Order: sequence, then C-alpha cells, then structure tokens
Amino acid sequence: MGIVQGLTEFLPVSSSGHLALSRQLLGAGAATDIGFEVAVHAGTLLSVLIYFRKKIISIFQEAISGISDGRRLIWYIFIGSIPAGVVGLLLKDRIEIFINNTILVGIALCVTAVILYIGEKYGREIVSAGKMGVNRSLLIGIAQAVAIIPGISRSGATIAVSILTGVKKSTAVEYVFILSLPAVGGATLLTALDWTNGSVVLGAAHLAGGITAAVSGFFAIALILKIVASGKLYYFAIYCLILGILVIVL
Repeated sequence: MGIVQGLTEFLPVSSSGHLALSRQLLGAGAATDIGFEVAVHAGTLLSVLIYFRKKIISIFQEAISGISDGRRLIWYIFIGSIPAGVVGLLLKDRIEIFINNTILVGIALCVTAVILYIGEKYGREIVSAGKMGVNRSLLIGIAQAVAIIPGISRSGATIAVSILTGVKKSTAVEYVFILSLPAVGGATLLTALDWTNGSVVLGAAHLAGGITAAVSGFFAIALILKIVASGKLYYFAIYCLILGILVIVL
C-alpha cells in the first residue's frame, strides 16, 4: 500500500483512489484506519521535502532577503492552501465514506481523465509560478480541495489547472508539489493528535507504509517532471479512463 501511495501520489492517477482499489484487491477490507492513510501521505510529504529541499530553502531565503518572487510564492502557497484546509476540516469525519465508495472512485477516475486531457490540449505557458497572481493560485487551490475525493488526482488536477491558466509547466510542477506540504502536513498533525491520546495506535503497518511511500514517491517525482516536460499527460488520461470504466463495470 505504501508503494502504491508513493507512485500514485505524484503520477496524475489519484493515490487515494488507488489505495481504495488496492484495499479491495488485497482483501484489506474497508478503510477504517485513517491513521494509516495519513501515515503514507506523510511519507510522500517527506519525499517532497527531500526532493525539493533546495527550492524550498531558496524560496525562504528570497523572502527573507526581500526578493519579490520568494515572497509572492509564499503568499500564493498560503492562498492555495485555504480551500483544501476548509474542505478538509468540514469533511474530516466523512472522508471514510468517500474512500469506501468504489463506484465513486471509478466515476472520479473518469473525471480525472477529462481534466488531464483538457489541461494537456488547451494548456498555455504565459507566466512563471512566482508571478501567477492570486486568482490563479486560488483556482489551483480549489483544484487541490476537489482532489480530496478519491479518484480525483491531486497532482493531475492542480497541474492541469496550472497550465490551463497559463502557468509555465516547469514552474507549475514545482509549485503544486510544494503546495501539497501544508495540506498533507495539516492532515498529519490532526491525526497525530489521535495518536497521542491513544485513539489511534502508531504501529508497524503505519511505519512500513510511510517509509515505502517516501522511497517510491521520491522516484515518482523525478518521473512526473520528465513526463510533464515532454507533454505526455494524455497517456495518464487514457489510463484513468480505462481504469475508471473497469471499476464502474466490475
């Protein structure tokens, strides 16, 4: 499950959707341990921190030094994180319902296919992420919030919306991955409170999932950077469409 999470978190195919389907294939039953879900997401958060460590450090250095691009990026990350934060808090106790609804996952995968196709076909490259503006960052944030639904790819939706609104691909990918840090970090902290009061036990399964997600996620980031640069997102649109139809039918 950790390997599935690591690979599909950054490839535009929906990690939460694949985790839900993996539970069915592996006979793991319904997703009642939200702590595990957050543990594997924390693993991919670690892979983002490691892979983009130089970029993250440079953003803060620029902001501290008064360079406008660094300050703007921090502001855009803050704005883009608001929608997911609001939706996450409102649906915190209902996420299990989405995760365990296989038909919903199948439909959402088909929606992801459409999003990827439209993004690849009609995307433009006008500005860098550091100059995208508040409106673009808010739209990207809304895309990230919608991706709370299993089957809607967070990376796919945010990358597609980024390039549709004119953000250059090279900077869009970096931005959307760094944008995931507050959302995933916030979810991890909320669940950590459950770990500390004993309602969720941090066990070997959590650690194994988190570690394998971090390792596989690191390599998946390198892969998606090459794929976006080569303009091959439509491959994943085809994959999501076929998988979504199979899930609905079967």
